[in-house]
Amino acid sequence: MHIFSTVLFVNGNPVGYKVFKENGRLLLNPAENPNREIFPPSMLASNSTGQWKVDGTDDCNLIDQVIEDVSNSEHFFPQIEFSAAP
Repeated sequence: MHIFSTVLFVNGNPVGYKVFKENGRLLLNPAENPNREIFPPSMLASNSTGQWKVDGTDDCNLIDQVIEDVSNSEHFFPQIEFSAAP
C-alpha cells in the first residue's frame, strides 16, 4: 500500500521516492528516470523496538534522510486496530 512520497538526495541529486508499507516494513522505491546519471537504491526500512533500520544502502547520509522522513511521516501510516467487541 502506497503511504507517501518523498524526495531524498542521492550523491547530492534529488530523487523522488514512493514509500509503500508491506508486511510491517516500508519499501522505498526510486522514481524511474532513464536520463539519470546515478543509480538510486531501493531500500527497506523497518522499526524494531522504536528504532529504524534501513537496508539497501551503506550511505549514512541517505540512511539519515530515510529515518528522518519516515519518523516525521509515521502519523500518516494507517494503523490496524483490534477490538474485543462481539
